[in-house]
Parts: sequence; C-alpha cells; structure tokens
Amino acid sequence: MLIFKVLHILSMFTAVTLLIGVPIFVALAIWQRDVRGLAAVYRLARRPGNTVIGGVFLLAGVVFGLLTAATGGFDFFAGWLIAAYVMVAALILTNLLPVKQRVRQVAEEALEAEAGKRPVDDVARDMATAPIWIFTIDVALFAAIIADMVLKPF
Repeated sequence: MLIFKVLHILSMFTAVTLLIGVPIFVALAIWQRDVRGLAAVYRLARRPGNTVIGGVFLLAGVVFGLLTAATGGFDFFAGWLIAAYVMVAALILTNLLPVKQRVRQVAEEALEAEAGKRPVDDVARDMATAPIWIFTIDVALFAAIIADMVLKPF
C-alpha cells in the first residue's frame, strides 16, 4: 500500500538524518582538532532521548518497509531485500565496535576540557588518534541501503 511506502521513506530519511548527522559533525570536529566544537556538538547530541528518537524512526522505517512488502506483493526473500536485511544488521553491529566507544570517549574528554577538568592540549592529542574513519562505514552502509532500495539490483 502506498501509505506504508511513504511512511517507510519518511521514517528512514528521518532516521538517517538523526543517526548519521551527529557522527559526521563529531568526526569533522575531531578531524579539525576543534575541542570546543566537539564539546558543543557532543553536549547537544548526547541529551537523553536523541539517539533513542533516531532508533525509533529506524525501527518504524523497518516496520513500514515490511508492511510495504507485505501489502505490495514483494517477496520477503528477494535478493535486494535480503541484502537490505544484512546491511541493516551490519549497521547496528558497527555501533557496538570498540572504535566507536573510543570516539565517544574523546568526545567525553572534550566536555571535561570545556569544564576545565582536563587540559585542552591532552584532548587535542587524543583527537589525533581517534578512529573517525569508522563513520565512513556508516555512511557507506546507509548509501548502499538507499541504493539497494531504489535500484533493487537482485
């Protein structure tokens, strides 16, 4: 049904915006060694519920996607849908990796530096070794999922 498709697309675009937007700004601040910028972005982003809201939209998007498939005559085991399932699982699993925790730790250090509890130079040094490359995996997975949904290559 068309309404489920529209709700799927709207939910997923909202989820992508919320779940990848902040990490991109965090990565940019780290890349530029901007301790104050990192502290500001992280302070705003880590408010209770911000990540939960993105997760709710992601879950809603998955549900609406499944409803679209069920009411639109799609085969749940079509190659492109299986690829989407795998990529979504990979996206969720990458958030559990220790390198993501390291980036979050550097962001916490930036907050401490802003509060005067840690030297700014120490945080800037830690930023130089923060593995911000991990966010390229998220961006690539989101892009691949979108391409998969649009092109249905399999």
